[in-house]
Amino acid sequence: MRNTDLFDDYLNDKLNAGEKASFENTLHTDAIFAKAFAEHKSLIDALKHYSETQELHAQLKQIHEKEFAGDAKIISINKETFAKRYGKTVMVAASTALIAVLSTVAALSTGGVILKKQNDEITDLKKEVYGIKNSQEAIVEGIKQGAENMVKSKAVYAPANFEGSAFALNNNGYIVTSLHMITGADSVFVQNATTERALAKVVMIDAKLDLAVLKIENNDVIKNWQVPFSFTGKVTDVGEKVFTLGYPRKDMVYGEGSLSSLSGYYNDTTMYQISIPVNPGNSGGPLLDEQGNVIGIIRGKINSAEATGFAIKSIAIIKSINTLSADSIQITNKKSLLKGLKRVEQIKRINPYVFNVLVY
Repeated sequence: MRNTDLFDDYLNDKLNAGEKASFENTLHTDAIFAKAFAEHKSLIDALKHYSETQELHAQLKQIHEKEFAGDAKIISINKETFAKRYGKTVMVAASTALIAVLSTVAALSTGGVILKKQNDEITDLKKEVYGIKNSQEAIVEGIKQGAENMVKSKAVYAPANFEGSAFALNNNGYIVTSLHMITGADSVFVQNATTERALAKVVMIDAKLDLAVLKIENNDVIKNWQVPFSFTGKVTDVGEKVFTLGYPRKDMVYGEGSLSSLSGYYNDTTMYQISIPVNPGNSGGPLLDEQGNVIGIIRGKINSAEATGFAIKSIAIIKSINTLSADSIQITNKKSLLKGLKRVEQIKRINPYVFNVLVY
């Protein structure tokens, strides 16, 4: 079902109790979905108002024809020109018609009737996994090889529904990722080259910023953690060199570029715009400056602009965690341990604390 049809069913009270509850939950957890619904409702209200106005005009015309026998003329006591008398009405009618046409195009575009997707719409960067059949076949083949070989080899897991990125907040097993990554998940796991797959529990969400904080429950996984980077509490300057680490593939991928704007999509001041190519799977990964300070978390990109991404500012992340967290989550080092190191060395030390998120 298209979103526009779902919105209409909700507004017309056609959803059952379960569907209505699910819809309202999505409104509270998915900021982009909520924005689309608000715009759709405004359009419907405007069209309804226009329809009521037209109906009133028709009724007035009927009354006029009835009372004045249709052909009677009404002569104004004021001497007015046609332009003076009707100019404003014509302009209002023309404006109303133009708004109606543009609104209809926008509604059809959102529903996929005219345009498949707005080119300048921000795109979430979670990666949908399609290799289910191949992975299932690999599992069956592994079973055929016998228990002894399975013990010797690395464990084979069922593929996740979605994958993305995350990174450590501190040495106590808390990590941060994008909320759109884990919305609706039954379970969430994290892994990287040095960490075997570990279960993570959601402990905090911020739908407005699209943030989620997770906690790795297994103490054996985190017992030797020494997170080397810090979170900066100040705004970074335009033009500064920055880099990303994330999992658009199974292996860690590095990207570099510069900070191109102090605001993000629709001039959102909680975001940066960056000149780094980001792809599905990068959502939730860190954005760092040259000294290894975390200055943001990758949020998404715009389809119509090459090598243009957006990241939520670290200052907004810190404020959100301090405000909304039920747990006592301390952000890691106030000073980066990566300052002065060559980029290759920085990446080697950061890698163990950036994760591939697997959502089921």
